[in-house]
Amino acid sequence: MDFMPPADVRPKSGQFLLSEPFLNDPWFGRKVVFLCDHDEKGSLGFVLNNGMGRNLNSLLSDAEQWSIDHEVHRGGPIHEDSLFFLHRLGEIVKGSTPVLPGLWLGGEYEDLVLALKNGGARQGDVRFFAGYSGWGAGQLDGEMSQRSWYVHDVALPEKLETVMNPMPENLWVSMLMSKGGGYERVTSWPTDPSLN
Repeated sequence: MDFMPPADVRPKSGQFLLSEPFLNDPWFGRKVVFLCDHDEKGSLGFVLNNGMGRNLNSLLSDAEQWSIDHEVHRGGPIHEDSLFFLHRLGEIVKGSTPVLPGLWLGGEYEDLVLALKNGGARQGDVRFFAGYSGWGAGQLDGEMSQRSWYVHDVALPEKLETVMNPMPENLWVSMLMSKGGGYERVTSWPTDPSLN
């Protein structure tokens, strides 16, 4: 059985992209990307399992007053000097873009700060990323045709928990193993195929 990603699968917004095991890329090798938007104009998402070793409190001076603190993850190579956030606060944060039922992208930073200061947000309600992952028109579909990504999906409650979990240890491995049918073998393949 062929355990490499199929070349004819097309991802949708709200799904996960799992890199193929031999992808030798510092940003995406053995990484999981949550796809927030995907259409004919392009795609946008965030790498969920690429920590930068720095917490919110060390990056934002006012974060010490907030009810949350966790490691900020490198969301991708685009605008990596800027912070982006996913949240569960909905209309409280004006200008937010709905991603899934119960999950929004961005919005007015001042509204977010107010919610964090007054206790309107709890741990697990907001997740920050430095940079994002983006693809131009047709670029991601081209990578799918080259078998660079597995597409993975789960039920909404598990999806929200996965996306908002700020400690995604072994996420690539656990998601591939959850596909069943022998995919656990893929997780033990070496990054260099000549060592296989």
